[in-house]
Amino acid sequence: MRVPSHSWWMAAVLSICTVSAALPGGTEAEDELKSAALLAFVQNAHWTEQLTASAPLTIGVLGRTAFLQCLRANIEGKVVDGHPLKVVEIQPPADPHCCRILYFATDKLKDIKPALQSVASDHILTVGETGHFLEQGGAVNFFLVDGHMAFEVSMGALDHSGIEVSSKLLRFGQLRGLAGGRPGK
Repeated sequence: MRVPSHSWWMAAVLSICTVSAALPGGTEAEDELKSAALLAFVQNAHWTEQLTASAPLTIGVLGRTAFLQCLRANIEGKVVDGHPLKVVEIQPPADPHCCRILYFATDKLKDIKPALQSVASDHILTVGETGHFLEQGGAVNFFLVDGHMAFEVSMGALDHSGIEVSSKLLRFGQLRGLAGGRPGK
């Protein structure tokens, strides 16, 4: 796996997530933490299928408009490995193939399941925030535990999608084995 130059940054994000998750502001504060954690994953991910030089790295958001706006305010325009980050809204049943990262800011299974199935064989990092996201075939799931931001990762889904994530980042989360990857596997 790739060794990131941003490993110090991830430690800072995790420290902020630990301290800030209990801040007043509810969903807004939680969305800020999720956007920082998502940026850490994007900075520490490596796609086997490379983008063309300086092409934008697009993050599609399916679900809550408030999270879409938070991502636009906090990470759109930042540059990762020479690629500017772009945030777009995905409306069901829109084609999620326009992005490299697909964030599910919804708990609606009727929206999650078809979108995950449609990208099952693509090189798309799928990130969610609902209890059974990995069981549906997602790769990364964010959640709060005792006021702290946490994440779980399906190693099978990552492997199937051809995306590698730095072990320095993965050591902070809960890892699930290679069994159970994406739907249709």
